[in-house]
Amino acid sequence: MKAIPVLISAFFTLMSLPSPVSASQEALRWFQSQGYVGPAGTRIIACHGYGCVRRQAISVDGSWLSRASALLRAGSASPEAERQALAQVVSAYTAYLASSIGGRPDVPGSPAGMSGVQGQMDCLDETANTTSLLLVLQDQGLLSYHEVEPPESRGFFLDGRYPHFSAVIAEKKSGREWAVDPWRRAPGQRPEILPLTQWRQDS
Repeated sequence: MKAIPVLISAFFTLMSLPSPVSASQEALRWFQSQGYVGPAGTRIIACHGYGCVRRQAISVDGSWLSRASALLRAGSASPEAERQALAQVVSAYTAYLASSIGGRPDVPGSPAGMSGVQGQMDCLDETANTTSLLLVLQDQGLLSYHEVEPPESRGFFLDGRYPHFSAVIAEKKSGREWAVDPWRRAPGQRPEILPLTQWRQDS
């Protein structure tokens, strides 16, 4: 009979332990750590001006979300097909951001002279905006093979490279991680989607 109180005590101890934090929760925490605002529902606080000094609320709902859903359904055959579909969705999204924010379309690679300018995005802006989109797609149940992870960085000056950030997804089954990085692309162009190990080695 003494075993019953012990089992009850063990049960309540387990119940009181903190729940494991999912990769997606960690991605949302990344926004807080940067002082940015994560997505809520289909509402995104888009960053621009470099370092998110400018912000604009946009919605990815209605016909836009229907188009994204159709593209991702067409890419439902495999993880690779889903990444190809995601590249199309992200390219459409960057064009949508440019038209929604206005100003001169974003110049790839964030030239220093464009800092603070409306519509211009450095890698932190691009990372925040792309991660926001990926979280919305995931929340809508549109990602079959991948989950959203916290952004990653590479470079720290001492290794001869400028710091650079990217959004990240991981295959649910294999755990293989991929960078989703539109920083070198103009609005409407396909982003780089590279194995994270390869992305980390690039300059």
